[in-house]
Amino acid sequence: MYDQLKILEKMILDIKKQYQSVSTELSRLKQQPSTDLEELSGLRAKADSTQKQLSELDNRYQSLAEAHHMIGEEQDKLQKQSASLKQQNSELQQHNNQLKQQNDELQQQIKQINQQNQQLEQQNQEVNQQNYDLQEKNQLAAERTQVVLNRLTRIDQMDS
Repeated sequence: MYDQLKILEKMILDIKKQYQSVSTELSRLKQQPSTDLEELSGLRAKADSTQKQLSELDNRYQSLAEAHHMIGEEQDKLQKQSASLKQQNSELQQHNNQLKQQNDELQQQIKQINQQNQQLEQQNQEVNQQNYDLQEKNQLAAERTQVVLNRLTRIDQMDS
């Protein structure tokens, strides 16, 4: 867009030079009239054509300048949006990093709890084994007590 503006500006300057050259020549010829009316009308036609071209190019230049200005405003707006989005992204990344850190800490706590659970499970198994052993001993003691009671009952019955 900027290059097109530069090209148009150069074209306008060239046409202005041509116009001034033709106008100067026309003025000279008006002041020093020559008998060649064809050349004079040709120069007038060329001057009019050049003026018309200059006007059209000037209009195109103005349109392009307005478009360039609008594009510049749009670019500024997009740059502001981009900066805002970068800021939001940075904040979200920071928040994400905090969440990752919290997650790591929670994972560590879960590992510790799992280890404690394993230890408790092992202790529970040991207690269950001790309980089973005690039940067996208790059963054996109950059986022996019953045997002793039975013998005492027989002895008692014999004595009576």
